Amino acid sequence: MTEPRDPAMQLSGGRRRTMIAVAGLGVVAYLAAAFTTDADSLKAALAALGWSGSLLVLGASLLNYGLRFRRWALYIGQLGHRPPLSRHLLYYLSGFAFTVSPAKVGEAVRALYLREHGVPYADSMAALSVERLLDLLAIALLACLFVLHAPAYWPVLAGALLLTAVLIMVIGRPSAGHLFDRLAAARRGRIGAGIASGIADLLRASRCLLSPRLLARGLLLGVLAWGAEGIGLYWICSGLGLTTTPATAIGIYAIAVLAGAAAFFMPGGLGAMEMMMPALLLAQGVPLPSAVLAMLLCRLTTLWFAVLLGLLAAALLEASPLPDPHTSTSTP
Repeated sequence: MTEPRDPAMQLSGGRRRTMIAVAGLGVVAYLAAAFTTDADSLKAALAALGWSGSLLVLGASLLNYGLRFRRWALYIGQLGHRPPLSRHLLYYLSGFAFTVSPAKVGEAVRALYLREHGVPYADSMAALSVERLLDLLAIALLACLFVLHAPAYWPVLAGALLLTAVLIMVIGRPSAGHLFDRLAAARRGRIGAGIASGIADLLRASRCLLSPRLLARGLLLGVLAWGAEGIGLYWICSGLGLTTTPATAIGIYAIAVLAGAAAFFMPGGLGAMEMMMPALLLAQGVPLPSAVLAMLLCRLTTLWFAVLLGLLAAALLEASPLPDPHTSTSTP
């Protein structure tokens, strides 16, 4: 017999459904804007790609998601938790439905799902934080493929590398967690003490995921995952008859993602990537109309494809009953 939801989970479920509806409306709005802006050119671009080219690009995106889930599952397992694999995959994909939230904070919905399997919020948020950190580092490394031939972008790359290095050093120091432990002990109010204690737990869990071995594995998976989406951009350019190399396409994609990351509070980097990617392609001699089409196809097959998969995964989870907590396993 399935245990009833507690009030907290009922509230979280209602909020999740609201977020799913908002994300769905966002997809509809973006697709409508994309097709009404220049429907004929976009249709011609899709026809130029063809079924095989479109499947290749979508396959590159699926490879990206698969590699990133492998890393996520590795982190959750390292912290001592083993949710059922099929549902865990749906939990991970469901986060993509909220990629268009400011700073992608909506992807933390995975923590709500995993809590039903006994995974503390500190652990799931630590996995999310380290995932973000290594994604930034992996994308910065891939950006070197373009920056080596375009020194003007060195400040952007240097800033990303410096930020990740500082964050890794701060999280990796036990003193950071101890500081928040002392703050929690010094706080008399339950809310303040709880926040400080939660941050301390998050930092300890994050530090476990930044051991040299896990850091190397996570970074490798990140480089492969984001490199796959850069190859997707290369296939798009090839389908449109644009001359570029795989390394240049990967570098352009990485620089555009960094621009989106710099627009921290813009949902999914919207606006920043849409401006940066055509500008970089234009600098490579690509005509502006073709550069804009390449960007639209790239965004449709990466960001919005991920959002659609996330919506499907979230809908499947909301339509299915909660798993029996005794069927999932978690080690202390």
